[in-house]
Amino acid sequence: MATAKPASPSPPPSTAVVPAANTAAAADKPAVEQLLEVAEDEVVIDFKPNAKCRADLRLRSLHPSLPVAFKVQTSSPLKFLVSPPRGAVQPLSSASLRVVLRPQQHAPASFPRSRGDRFLVLSSLSAAHLDSSASSSAATGGTTAIRLRVFFGGPYLLRLAAEAGDAAAVRLILRRQPHLLPLLEPEAAVPDGAEQWAPLHAVAARGDTGEVRRLGPDSMGARDREGRTALHVAAAAGEAEAAAALVDMGADAAATDARGRTPLDVAREKGYQEVVDVLERWELVMTAARRGDLQSLESLLSKRAGVRGRDQYGLTALHLAAIKGHCDVIALLAGSGCMDIECEDVEGHRPLHLAVEGGSAEAVELLLDMGAEVHAATRRGATPLQMAVTMGYEAIALLLRGRGADEAAAPALCIASSSSSSISCA
Repeated sequence: MATAKPASPSPPPSTAVVPAANTAAAADKPAVEQLLEVAEDEVVIDFKPNAKCRADLRLRSLHPSLPVAFKVQTSSPLKFLVSPPRGAVQPLSSASLRVVLRPQQHAPASFPRSRGDRFLVLSSLSAAHLDSSASSSAATGGTTAIRLRVFFGGPYLLRLAAEAGDAAAVRLILRRQPHLLPLLEPEAAVPDGAEQWAPLHAVAARGDTGEVRRLGPDSMGARDREGRTALHVAAAAGEAEAAAALVDMGADAAATDARGRTPLDVAREKGYQEVVDVLERWELVMTAARRGDLQSLESLLSKRAGVRGRDQYGLTALHLAAIKGHCDVIALLAGSGCMDIECEDVEGHRPLHLAVEGGSAEAVELLLDMGAEVHAATRRGATPLQMAVTMGYEAIALLLRGRGADEAAAPALCIASSSSSSISCA
């Protein structure tokens, strides 16, 4: 944990240079009390070329009664952004900052620890003192400073160092990020007697989103020796884009590994907030669809990635909107092309089946108007018309017949399955 020191106009953090004329006066002044601490001792950036890379810093006020003003400076303002760059932390409270590295075409000139990139967190009980911190009076004006170095790590640089034979860089990255070790030892992460680490796991670990999309549909169920899915691996490597692609392709975000952890648990343990955001986003989309919360849903869908997740039954947000009869949500999800109107859950139910089960003639009509297949059958053979007849929804049955549903196909007996959203016919 980084703690504050009195601000000094001299670069070395441990040396305070005081003009000779003021030496005696400075000796009489008490040391500036520590106002803030930073949970992180370095700014750790998981570097990827041509992509924004982010790191979060957590500030904590140590003052018991007054707000502490802060200001963050960097030696490389053309490379880094800080949000917010300044502000105030309430007494004994915490605040978070986000550091963003602008997209860089090439790997850092020096890594893992950068020789040229630094951050300075200034703090004071007076915001006015922060703007004069560059002057010689800063050290005696109640301003303290925390200096942070930049650590560049992540899967990309680990592989780069390994391929270059830079053992020192590999050791430093693994010391800071030990969870990356399996990326160097894929053979250690496969089941006994099984084939080598599934290709989907490998591309997910290195964040190759294009290959994830190409391999995903045929390899989604593969697991390694620790019971991890490709989504677990992407979460452990901090690959938010790969995780979003897997979620959108239907990866089971609720799957647990051999230690009982979901991908979200793994991302939280590793501190990968972007991955956490992706893995929480689809659940928020599901909740908003179930509640008919159009405003929240529009905001979530603006993120685009990671919004087409499924629960353990294979249900999507469109299924939930259909069974609840939320026509505006159906129109948003299906009309924008965000979700396939013929998407199926694990038992083959499409949104039209669930609109029938929910008893919403308006939702049924909307889905039919949007092109839903009126003859669609579940894996147990139930069509929308059969479900409507069995459940006694005469108006919906009439609507389906009017759209060409085959009356002759309806059997004499339908049996409810064990699923709350399933009817099978025999």
